[in-house]
Amino acid sequence: MFKKIAFAAPLVVLALGSSMAFAATEAKHSINLVAHVPTADFYAVPVDSDLVNKDQDMSYNPSTGAMRTVDGHFDVLHTAGTVHARLESAAKLISGNKTIDLKVELNGKTLTTTSQEVVGKDESNTRYRAPFKISATGTKFDAGDYTGVVLLSIDAVPAA
Repeated sequence: MFKKIAFAAPLVVLALGSSMAFAATEAKHSINLVAHVPTADFYAVPVDSDLVNKDQDMSYNPSTGAMRTVDGHFDVLHTAGTVHARLESAAKLISGNKTIDLKVELNGKTLTTTSQEVVGKDESNTRYRAPFKISATGTKFDAGDYTGVVLLSIDAVPAA
């Protein structure tokens, strides 16, 4: 009798333990949400939100001998004037004491820290898709792991 109990007890524990393991049927997830609703008379939003929400890879490509570019588009609207843009600071990739200067273009115009018109009154009166590009200047780059941020400001300028 003792042998039967000694043999059966571990089987009962094993059976109950395995059924408990299969009883967990819940999975929880957290999903972060953001939303932006622009005004009806002015907006400048990237066509692909990944352009501003994810890191952009500008790594050197040995097969082409050049740095990769960042290409995208902004949908722009300003019903009461023109659209101007500027950089908040010089655009650079930085690795310690090494830098790579960047050229930032919106609608074919090279941006600096001085505000300039990038979309005229007639074009911006209805939704206008403006091409955007970031590229490295120069042809020789020092080895390193670089990071950088392009701080872009797009402004509605009322018609005079």
